[in-house]
Amino acid sequence: MIDGIMYGISVFVGIVAGIGVTIGVDCFRAKKQNANNKKNLSFEIRCNLSKIEKWLELIIELRNYVNSDRINQFSGYFNLSSAIFTTTNKLLQDGRIYTFLSYDSIEKIQENGTYLSVAGENMLSNQIMQHKQAVLNGYMNAKQSASNDIDFWDKTLKKCKENFRDILKELE
Repeated sequence: MIDGIMYGISVFVGIVAGIGVTIGVDCFRAKKQNANNKKNLSFEIRCNLSKIEKWLELIIELRNYVNSDRINQFSGYFNLSSAIFTTTNKLLQDGRIYTFLSYDSIEKIQENGTYLSVAGENMLSNQIMQHKQAVLNGYMNAKQSASNDIDFWDKTLKKCKENFRDILKELE
């Protein structure tokens, strides 16, 4: 009878130990995954900052073409949809982003995602094409209208850059 009780106690202790090991391993994996997610999120933001710098240079080039009445010669393209949001979207979908960022930072990511997207890319590309067509058609306010849109995108891209920098500070 004592052997049966000892056997039962050892089985119980074995089960408890197994559960403890499983919980410990899961905690270790979760911690490691969180560190990787944070690292990947920072990497994405740094990549996007690099892209924004190039687009801001392209905005200056576009502005120069408009100011010199040569917008039809501008051949640059703003591939805004190439911004990377893979980790961001994954973390948003499963709710883990809340462990890394505040509500304000999440709002900034969503704001940037609005402009750095296929929709933003199409909008900017269509505006440039419309301004080129307006110049060809000889519209009087073509240059002013193009300048207004360039100002909008210049401010928008600078705001996206500022948002990403703020998010990086929070992540670090």
